[in-house]
Amino acid sequence: MNPYFYHTINLLGGIALFLYGLTQVTDSFRSVFNTSAREAMSRFTRGKKRAMLFGAILAAVAQGSTVSTSIAIGLVDVGMLTLTGSAVVMMGASIGGTFVTLLISLDIVNLSPLFMAASYAVARLGSGWLEKTGKVLHSISLLLVGMFLLRLGIAPLLSDPSMRSAIIEIASEPFTVFFVALVGTAILQSAASVMALAVAIASSGALPANAIFPVALGAHIGNTFTVLLAASGGRHNARVLGMATLLYKLAGVAAFAPLVPWANAFLDTFHMYMPARIVISQMILVLFNVAIFYPWPHLLIRGSVFVLSHKKTPDLGTPSYLDDELLEIPSLAVKLLSKEMIRLTNYIEAFLQMQLYPEKNGGELKNLLPAAITDLTAACENYADALCPPANDQLALMEYKTVTYAMLSLREVSRITTGPFKEYGAKPAGGGMDDTEWRALRSLFMKILRHAFHAFSLGDGELAQKAIDGGMEFEKTTLMLRSRLLKKGMGDDLRLLDFVTVEERMARAALDMVRGDVNL
Repeated sequence: MNPYFYHTINLLGGIALFLYGLTQVTDSFRSVFNTSAREAMSRFTRGKKRAMLFGAILAAVAQGSTVSTSIAIGLVDVGMLTLTGSAVVMMGASIGGTFVTLLISLDIVNLSPLFMAASYAVARLGSGWLEKTGKVLHSISLLLVGMFLLRLGIAPLLSDPSMRSAIIEIASEPFTVFFVALVGTAILQSAASVMALAVAIASSGALPANAIFPVALGAHIGNTFTVLLAASGGRHNARVLGMATLLYKLAGVAAFAPLVPWANAFLDTFHMYMPARIVISQMILVLFNVAIFYPWPHLLIRGSVFVLSHKKTPDLGTPSYLDDELLEIPSLAVKLLSKEMIRLTNYIEAFLQMQLYPEKNGGELKNLLPAAITDLTAACENYADALCPPANDQLALMEYKTVTYAMLSLREVSRITTGPFKEYGAKPAGGGMDDTEWRALRSLFMKILRHAFHAFSLGDGELAQKAIDGGMEFEKTTLMLRSRLLKKGMGDDLRLLDFVTVEERMARAALDMVRGDVNL
C-alpha cells in the first residue's frame, strides 16, 4: 500500500486529536470552575492589571485564548464582570494564548506519550483536587500527542518534492496564506490548531519566513468567530464583548499589517529556528495589539455598543446611563444607577400593562421587552456590585444604601415579571372569580406597582405610603380569595390561586423597594 496513505492518516488523526484535546481542556477546566471560584475571580478582576493577568494565566492554563474569553463572556452574561474588565481579560487572554504555540514548538512534544501515561495515572489513581488536576493535565497531553502525530505525518509528506514545492508556492503569496489561516481558524474554531500546523510545516523547512506573519494575522482574526458564536446566545453584555473582541483584533491587524516588512527584517537579524520565529512573531503581534487598546478598553466597548445599536431590531436592553469609568466617583455613579433603574421600572410597568390588559397590545414591543428587562436588570445589578460605598460623604452613603437595597428588590420583581408572570400571560381561564372582581384586583395590583415605582423614581414618601396602604388592602383581598378557592379545590381555581400567588410575590418585592422612604 502507498506509504503516503499512512502519513496522511497520521496527519489527519493528529489534527483530530489536537482538536479533541482542546475540547477536553475546556471541559476539564470548566469542571474546576465552581461558583466560589467564579465569584473570587470576579472580585480579582476589578483592577485592569489583575484582569490582564487573570486573562493571560487562564488562557495559558486552558491552552487557548478562546476558552478564557468564553469564560469571561459567561461572567459578563451573569453580571459578575464589568464590560470594561472583560475587555481587559480578553486582551490578557490573547497574550496567554501564545503559550500554546510556545508549547507545541518545543521538543517536549516528543515526550507527549509519556506525559499522557503519567497524567492518566494521576487522574485514575488520585482523588479530590489531585484527580481534577490529573484530568486537566491529561487533556493537555492529548494536545501534545495530537501535535506529535501531526509532525509524524507531515514530515514524510513534505519530503515529496512536488508536495513541498506546492506548499512553498502557496506560502509565497502573503494574502493567500493570510486567507487560508483565517478560514482554517474559523472552521476548526482554534487558532492553536492552525499555528500547530504552521509549526509542523516550518519544522520541515517548507514554510518561508515571510509567510509567518500572515499566518499569525489570519489566525488572530479567525479566532474571533468562536468568541462571536459563544456570545451570540448570551445577553446584551455578552454580545457587546463578542463584538468588542472582533473590533479589537480587526483594528490590531489593520494597524500591524503595514509594519510586517520591518518586523520581518528585524527578526532576520537573529537567525532563529523557524518554529521559534513563529512563536516570537505571534507574541509581537499580540503585544502590539494589546499596547494599542490597553489604555482605552472603554473605547472598544463604546465602539461595540455603537455597532450593535445599528441593528434593525432595537436593543432596548442597552444601558443608557451606566458608565464604568464613573465608578470611581461613587456619588455620581449612584445617581446614574438610579436613573437606569427608573428606566427599568418603566419597562416592567409597560410589560405588565400589556400582559394584564389584552386590549393594550404592544405588538412587537411586547415580544422585545422580556429580553430587554433581563438584560437591563443584569447590567444594573452588575453596576451595583461594582460600586464602592463613599467613605466620607454621609448623604452619598445614604443614597448608596437606598439604591443598592432597592436593586435587590427590583431584581426580584424583574425575575418574576420575565418568569412566572410572563408564562401566565393573563388571568387563567375559569376559576372562582367573576370579571368585576378580577378587574378590581387587577387595578389594585397595578396601582401598588405604579405607586411603588413612582415613589422610587421621585423619592416621594407620600406615594410610598400609598403603595404600602394598597399592599395591605391587596393582602386582605387575596386572603379572602385564597380561602374561598381552597375550599372549592377545583383545577381552574387552583391555577387562578397560583397566579394570584405570583402577583402577591411581585407586590411584596415592589413594596420592599420603597419601605425606606416611609417613616413607619
